[in-house]
Amino acid sequence: MCSSGGPMADIDLKKLKTKKYHCKDCGNSFKGLGKKVVCPSCQSDNVEIAE
Repeated sequence: MCSSGGPMADIDLKKLKTKKYHCKDCGNSFKGLGKKVVCPSCQSDNVEIAE
């Protein structure tokens, strides 16, 4: 197995502060994290925070 950076870390994804997003292009709803969120379905960055 190849890796770059440092050692692998076990991350509990349930503890991360994700937000719910809605894609304006394909209508997909998903949870995202980070500054540049893209839709996992169509790869569009035309997303908004769902309320």
